[in-house]
Amino acid sequence: MNMFEGQMVRLRAFDNGDLIPLWKSLNDADVMGLLSGAPVLPATMDDAAQFMAAQTSHSTGEYQFAIERLEDGRFLGRCGLSELDRRNLRAEVTIHIGEEEMRGRGYGTDALSILCRFAFEDLNLHRLKAHVYACNEHSIRCLEKSGFQQEGVLKEEMYRFGRWHDVVAYALMRCEWEALNERTGED
Repeated sequence: MNMFEGQMVRLRAFDNGDLIPLWKSLNDADVMGLLSGAPVLPATMDDAAQFMAAQTSHSTGEYQFAIERLEDGRFLGRCGLSELDRRNLRAEVTIHIGEEEMRGRGYGTDALSILCRFAFEDLNLHRLKAHVYACNEHSIRCLEKSGFQQEGVLKEEMYRFGRWHDVVAYALMRCEWEALNERTGED
């Protein structure tokens, strides 16, 4: 098996065929509103191309991947490692499944499993973390199914959709990931 393949998805570099679906997700206020604290602004096709070019750069100390469905090669979204700290062997995970009908089907969990394997085995990281809006049930379920443990809640951390939202901090330690994979019989 390719190290960047799971049961349902493959992680790969972005390519030109990803531009239109990426542009659509960048213009989906509901999706983008859950991904960052920055204002959600309309994106042009050039904005999407610049965003995609930045995602493929390893020079920034980040590893970003397109998520592709194995059965038909369909672009589903993106995931990656940011805030990579080589001294303390930690990074933040991000994951985004663009189209609403593709969420809740296990694609994100499969992609996160591949990303964790890459982080712990290839990059030799000790700890992965994630921050997610408390109202983002899909992301919370994906993190918890992947073994991430809730570490705390940042009360009313972000203002979105006309009200304040809590942000939940999650983490997964390498030893926890190894124990989980030992139980499930995965690599």
